[in-house]
Amino acid sequence: MTHSRSLQVLVWGTALIMLFGAAILAGRDAPKATPAPAAASSADPDLARCRAAGQAALGDPACRRSWDGARARFFGHAPESRP
Repeated sequence: MTHSRSLQVLVWGTALIMLFGAAILAGRDAPKATPAPAAASSADPDLARCRAAGQAALGDPACRRSWDGARARFFGHAPESRP
């Protein structure tokens, strides 16, 4: 009876040590938080104007250019040229 109890304690102790070690390693390699992007109105004042214009902004070429630029900055590539 004593032998099986000792083996059980050894197994549980080993498992707890392994879990504790894994938790320490996982916490150490956590990615650092990145700062939030600047507000849209500070990046391009036209975006705020277009947002306030609502449906009328859909036909405004300046709004389309601003949206293209914002989309390109968000996805990290050059804006498409619009006529």
